[in-house]
Amino acid sequence: MRQVFDRLELRTRSRTIAVDLREEPFCTFDYRAFTRGLLDQCSGVTFRRAVVTALTDGAVQTTEGTYRARVVVDASGWRGLALNGADARPGRAPLSFGLETRTDLEDDRLILILDDRVISHGIGWIFPVGRGSLVGLGSYDGASKLGAALTTFLAGLAVRGADRHGTFFPNRLLRATSGSAFAVGDAAGQCLPLTAEGIRPALYFGGECGRHVDLVLRGERTLAGALRDYERLVERYRGAYRILRLAQLAAVHLPNHAFTTVASVFTRAPLLARWWPRYARFGVWDGAHRRMAPVGTRSR
Repeated sequence: MRQVFDRLELRTRSRTIAVDLREEPFCTFDYRAFTRGLLDQCSGVTFRRAVVTALTDGAVQTTEGTYRARVVVDASGWRGLALNGADARPGRAPLSFGLETRTDLEDDRLILILDDRVISHGIGWIFPVGRGSLVGLGSYDGASKLGAALTTFLAGLAVRGADRHGTFFPNRLLRATSGSAFAVGDAAGQCLPLTAEGIRPALYFGGECGRHVDLVLRGERTLAGALRDYERLVERYRGAYRILRLAQLAAVHLPNHAFTTVASVFTRAPLLARWWPRYARFGVWDGAHRRMAPVGTRSR
């Protein structure tokens, strides 16, 4: 982990709203080290790179042949929306687009910016990562030509960016299962609307999906039962996704002062705790030793 935050600043055109995150702190982390750690756990696994052309019960058809398995999990990102029953082409599917760069800006605040002077119909962010910050823009309309806007945004911060990377991501929760297959992460639309947070829900739902898959492979649960239980788990969060989806629409269509007033009410700690999607706690931050200490999990 690079940096931990117990407060979020939501900046709009008219004011800044402070969101208390002490109950559920956020963090930024080293993507490469994290994914390498996951890869190192995958002993005896074969990886194939191919284009998926069709998904049927227990079979995945690809440009490199057909693969069959007792359990299939679609974790193919936003392109997997097609297998979820949605048209995954940009401009047709419920997709946003984000462009991000690494800068030398150092700060102790996690910042989201909803201001049409920065980007119309979208969001900006500044995520400190220990040494430097990730700075980016996201378009709720799925506009992918954000280079000029990001350059202007960086100039306003008096910083310069390094290499840029961008991608599409969903902004609406879709189905958690597709036929006899599980769907996880962006393939299931589990990226949060409005804030565009996709990593935490992907880790949580991916872990829960893996738990159900493990029960099936050990013969302790039928595939049909596991699919049903996983789908029920995801459905428990649909209300929160709908609120965030409505908030995203409000950010785009409401006058700034009206959106700011609504946001200031819904982000107050007592009300936020009632609707914000919470996930299993994998650990507690130990600032003295800069590590995660294991604890029990809980979810709502």
